[in-house]
Amino acid sequence: MKAAHRLDDHARYPLPMPTDLSPAARMRIAATAALVAMAFVFAATHVWGRDEGLWGYVRAFAEAGLVGGLADWFAVTAIFRRPLGLPIPHTAVIPRNKQRIADAVGRFIADNFLDPALVGQRLKQADPGEQIGRLLADRSQARRIADGLVGALPDLLAFLDDEAVARFWRERLSEQASGARLAPAFGAVLQAVTAEGRHHALLNAALDEAFRALEENEARIRDAVRNQTPRLLRYTRLDKPVADRAIAAIEELLHDVATEPGHPVRGQLTRIVEDFARGLKDDPALQARIEVIVAETLTHPAVADFTQAGWRSAKAAVLIDARRGERSELAGHLADGLVTLGKAILCDREARAAFNARLTPVLVHLAERHGPDVARIVSDTIASWDADTIVDKLEANVGRDLQYIRLNGTLIGGLVGVTLHAATHAI
Repeated sequence: MKAAHRLDDHARYPLPMPTDLSPAARMRIAATAALVAMAFVFAATHVWGRDEGLWGYVRAFAEAGLVGGLADWFAVTAIFRRPLGLPIPHTAVIPRNKQRIADAVGRFIADNFLDPALVGQRLKQADPGEQIGRLLADRSQARRIADGLVGALPDLLAFLDDEAVARFWRERLSEQASGARLAPAFGAVLQAVTAEGRHHALLNAALDEAFRALEENEARIRDAVRNQTPRLLRYTRLDKPVADRAIAAIEELLHDVATEPGHPVRGQLTRIVEDFARGLKDDPALQARIEVIVAETLTHPAVADFTQAGWRSAKAAVLIDARRGERSELAGHLADGLVTLGKAILCDREARAAFNARLTPVLVHLAERHGPDVARIVSDTIASWDADTIVDKLEANVGRDLQYIRLNGTLIGGLVGVTLHAATHAI
């Protein structure tokens, strides 16, 4: 039972295995093991060996290796902490100079990465437009970007209140659609359409609908004529030729307007459209009436309900599609758009040059304006870390190489000792 209990404790609280250690920790163990081995060999040669023959070379190797290993251990340890906790001067270099290191890193980033002149020079050499085009034209990269954007939508939408979003869009639409803005813009569009004669196409479409409506409602027109005809004339069936003439007159008028470009109706329509366009641009009274109509329409409860329902439906559809992962249609369409954009950038050299010409000044300005801020953020972030955090981060990144220095110092020190021992005997 006791053995089973110990096994159960081991399962719940497993001992750290070498495979669980970081590379820096494993190299520290190896360097320390080499130093201990040198100390053991050095002690063994003094207890059991003699300072002559092979034993002399072994003792020289162990002695010099021990000295070299201890010296490198002291040097490496002194960078991060006080060796053996002793208050030795010029040790624990990094913790004691944390603020100076933080400032130096910030200045290094500002001077070597965010210097405006350097940023401008690198952008001219790098052709960022081509790099962006190649990135977007790559289907896998475009899909990865699209998946990232679509994957972030659920978290973004979760922070948005449906009623607030719907109210925001109604207010923005009301601002943009006010009479002072909407009417002049629509008037300018009407003037452009009229100047090019494109309003005649609308008239032709209206005439086609009028022909169709006349044909579909011919029986109703005849009934209306019959009902308006006196009873005596109805007995003589004079209402039928009257209805035929009325329908024929309407058909003739529609046909003449449709086939004659210079028909007076067309000219009258053109004048009406031109007058209305000028009124939209220059008539404050008409603009005010349109503004009132737009405001009343947008503030109507039905429009508010429609806006909120539309937003909720769009949000639900986006959330459902975003949860489909690789089968997301939105991500697929977005990826297709990115690929098309990337290929267009690569194919159009002039557009790419124009993009680079506009992007470079912007990035140079950002580097000039915000480079010191970025350097300050980096410096303040490093300075805010406690000494143990800085030591742990540096040891995790460069500790393995420093432990190699310890191991190499032990071995090279031993080789130097053997060389000096051999040279001493030779002399």
